[in-house]
Amino acid sequence: MARPTDPNRPAFELEILRQAARVFSEVGYRNSTTEDIAKRVNLKKSSLYHYFKSKESILFHALSLNLKKSLEPLLALEQDEGPAVERLRSAIRCQVQEMIDAPYIANLFLTDKGSLTTRQLKQCLTLRDRHEQILRKIIDQGIADGSIGPIDSSVAVKIIYGSLNGLPSWWKPNGRLDAARISTVFSDMLVDRMLSA
Repeated sequence: MARPTDPNRPAFELEILRQAARVFSEVGYRNSTTEDIAKRVNLKKSSLYHYFKSKESILFHALSLNLKKSLEPLLALEQDEGPAVERLRSAIRCQVQEMIDAPYIANLFLTDKGSLTTRQLKQCLTLRDRHEQILRKIIDQGIADGSIGPIDSSVAVKIIYGSLNGLPSWWKPNGRLDAARISTVFSDMLVDRMLSA
């Protein structure tokens, strides 16, 4: 007889990934154990393997899920027919919000991608490259319509993500700038003061 499907499983798997990302960020991926993760979600270590087969699998799923989620608004903006410079502003604000929503996952790709298998890394790199492709496309459209200055869009995208990647290390939700304000600050500084003509 087939085992009944647990309707709460997807939500619990997300919680495992969130808590695992916290553990990885606090003690480092290499120093963490599946037992550490299991404790965070009140499971026995053996029960954790019912959801994910290994620590490496947890890392991969946390990274790929986050990359897919942050890609969704960019895909919509890619299809939007509005002014390129405004779509770029929106793209940056969306990416800031994604960083804020998942601060413990945001930098794991930078720090621990070497722990992924070759296949897992390729999948994550494909998702990351898709983010950059969309931003380059929007910037190139802005250059073509004159709303963005004559810049190297590839370098501009590296500068944008370089700035965004540092956000989780210093922004605090109870700090002087709330999420909405910090999103606006980033889009103003990166678009108006760096990219626009």
